[in-house]
Amino acid sequence: MITKGNLKLVLHLAVNGLKTNKGRTVLTTIGIVIGIATIVIVLSAGRGLEKFIFKQIESFGADTIEVEMKIPSVSDMEMASSMVGGAEVTTLKTDDFEALKSIPNVDNYYAAILGQYKSVYKNKSVRAMIFAVTASLPEIDKDTKVQEGRFFTDREDKAQAKVVVLGPEIKEQLFGSESAVGKNIKINQMSFKVIGVAEARGNIMYFNFDKMIYMPLITGQKQLLGIDHVMYGFLSIHDTTKTAETVSDINSMMRRRHDLPPNDPKKDDFRTTSMQEALEMVGTVTFGMTLLVLAIAGISLVVGGVGIMNIMYLSVVERTREIGLRKAIGASNSLIKAQFLVEALLITGIGGLAGIVLGTILVVIIDLGAKLQGYDFGMTITLDAVLLGFASALIFGVLFGLYPARKASELSPVEALRYE
Repeated sequence: MITKGNLKLVLHLAVNGLKTNKGRTVLTTIGIVIGIATIVIVLSAGRGLEKFIFKQIESFGADTIEVEMKIPSVSDMEMASSMVGGAEVTTLKTDDFEALKSIPNVDNYYAAILGQYKSVYKNKSVRAMIFAVTASLPEIDKDTKVQEGRFFTDREDKAQAKVVVLGPEIKEQLFGSESAVGKNIKINQMSFKVIGVAEARGNIMYFNFDKMIYMPLITGQKQLLGIDHVMYGFLSIHDTTKTAETVSDINSMMRRRHDLPPNDPKKDDFRTTSMQEALEMVGTVTFGMTLLVLAIAGISLVVGGVGIMNIMYLSVVERTREIGLRKAIGASNSLIKAQFLVEALLITGIGGLAGIVLGTILVVIIDLGAKLQGYDFGMTITLDAVLLGFASALIFGVLFGLYPARKASELSPVEALRYE
């Protein structure tokens, strides 16, 4: 039985044993340090990224439903490849959104399409993303605000008015400190009057709204793009408890309007996503990614644990005569086992603490780097990440230190003393 006095002796012997082979101890600890640091980074990064994406999605409003174009019978991954290859769906129209307004739970909508053109003011030019959208955008996307001037009206949209609202970075690049409102810029060799400058908003879902130029949807369709369809739109609803029912109503109406089979989603040329569904999908994806990387970190810990087991077993062999001598003068099996088990726990414990420190430093560096790029992930070290990292280190210490410790305790004193 291990008493308090014996425990102090065991700890003293274990520390001396590790000091005897400092280089080997340090090298053995590296695998544990890497594994624990990875656990801390993954959990912190995963939580930060999840909160960041949730915040991005929620910025569009929890009471909204997105309807976007989709290539029929094509998966999301295949669709991304097809879009890059030039495939385009032209069946989604503003009239579809006007019709969807008749659904009881739908309040309003905005529809939009994106393009990219060179914009010029005097001797300055910039290639900007054109965000052609209906005038109802600020009513639904509450984060769309104008700091100077005004947003365009529905009347200007229907009249194909050549007016624009500049994102703050575009305004800065073209006008600098000069006021932009009331001035004219050229987009694709056509003159547009600046009527407003939007408030700074930053990156939302891979789009930098500060580098966009807003213009009336019909103006963008007819004057620039020569099309009559839209890429996507958002519908605002007034009762979020009926979101699933509203999505079903939207799907049914869209299929009727586009002459699609009523019960064959694969043939849909549109996709409907509520913000609640988007949040659930993000949660599922980030959880899966976290598990995957944690599994990789687990492999690192296993490799480090096997290294510990090998080193501890080697230490048992090297110290066979010492073990025999201690047994001959009365050391019990449990005391010998405890000494080598404590050595393993010290290695993994120190490695765990070092891994937590390293992980914390890297998390801070990653977070600062993200902020410099305009992405506020808000990565922080959480208590559960620290506890999981340290607990994992100790568990692996027990698992991989138990076998060598048991082998040491089972040595026969007589055979051990004869060992050369």
